[in-house]
Amino acid sequence: MEYILNRRSNGQQTAGSKAPGDILRIAGQMGMRTFDMPAFPEKQPKLIQKLWLLTVPAFRMQKLGHQLEAGDIVLYQHPMYANRVMLRLIPAIRKRKKAAFVALIHDLESLRGGISGMKQVNEETYRIADNQLLAAFDVVICHNSRMRDYLIGQGFDPERVVSLGIFDYLCDGTKIRKERKRDLSIAVAGNLARGKSGYVYRMLESDMPVTLHLYGPYFEARRVSSERTVYHGTLPADELPGRMEGAFGLVWDGPEMTTCAGNTGGYLKYNNPHKLSLYLAAGLPVVIWNEAAEADFVRSEGVGIAVASLEEVPGRIGAMTDADYETMAERAARVGEKLRKGAYFTEIWQLSREIIRKHTIRSYEGERK
Repeated sequence: MEYILNRRSNGQQTAGSKAPGDILRIAGQMGMRTFDMPAFPEKQPKLIQKLWLLTVPAFRMQKLGHQLEAGDIVLYQHPMYANRVMLRLIPAIRKRKKAAFVALIHDLESLRGGISGMKQVNEETYRIADNQLLAAFDVVICHNSRMRDYLIGQGFDPERVVSLGIFDYLCDGTKIRKERKRDLSIAVAGNLARGKSGYVYRMLESDMPVTLHLYGPYFEARRVSSERTVYHGTLPADELPGRMEGAFGLVWDGPEMTTCAGNTGGYLKYNNPHKLSLYLAAGLPVVIWNEAAEADFVRSEGVGIAVASLEEVPGRIGAMTDADYETMAERAARVGEKLRKGAYFTEIWQLSREIIRKHTIRSYEGERK
């Protein structure tokens, strides 16, 4: 039997919950059984939260351990919570029940270091989560080859770390626009707070002849005066691909136009930004920072252009022929169809099973002999 741990939410559906939610749906389609983990009590006092972390997750994990049988596989979406509890219980359950545990990384906060002005992290907590806890899993599914190299450099077994390539993005494909036209218009989706996406405001304050279609919360519209701005508000994640306008989607981060700077900008060198999946699911070719890890994916699939600075964008698009753009859009549409069906996670899960059969199950059989 295969299980997926489902961390229940407090009812707030955000862009950050889209990727784990899609993995949960794809896992269900593959026949995996859901094991619910309770929602973290975010509105409770700190003392209550600490007591909760020491007791409730442990109780649920012990219940999971009672259900498991030899040869079962459990998928854990990382990071979750109660890292110290998980570090104690997962190896114990794994050994006692002869079951395998697979971690799918959504974020490595020890590498990103939080979000400037939005999210602070406890370095010790995430050192435990990203180094000690992840090392306890039979297989670790990371984002891409750059993140894989980073983990191997941290001491992880190369044979047990695999790359997803890109996150899937489940949505209704019948609502996706079938045709795109080349022009100087770009879609930007995500957290639009100045501290997180300062580059947006620099673009709007510049004389770049580019129209921006903006999607997401915290846009400081009152501080921007530009006829080149179309703010579409915050839309449900499942509806976004069918409602996105623009010729390209932009994968960028940080305060600057000339490079991706700051902790979130630098994090692009290692992570799979979910907005890349969103744009491709919408059939949009992309503009991406040339030092981003996923620039390799964009180049190899021919689904966009990689630039060192956003100042290059008007010239790069202007030099493109309509035929060039149509080819790029067709390739984006093909990748988008795979994303909307969950093809990338389905493929990497099959590889994870094979690794477990080769290493973990064989070692358990050796122990029984």
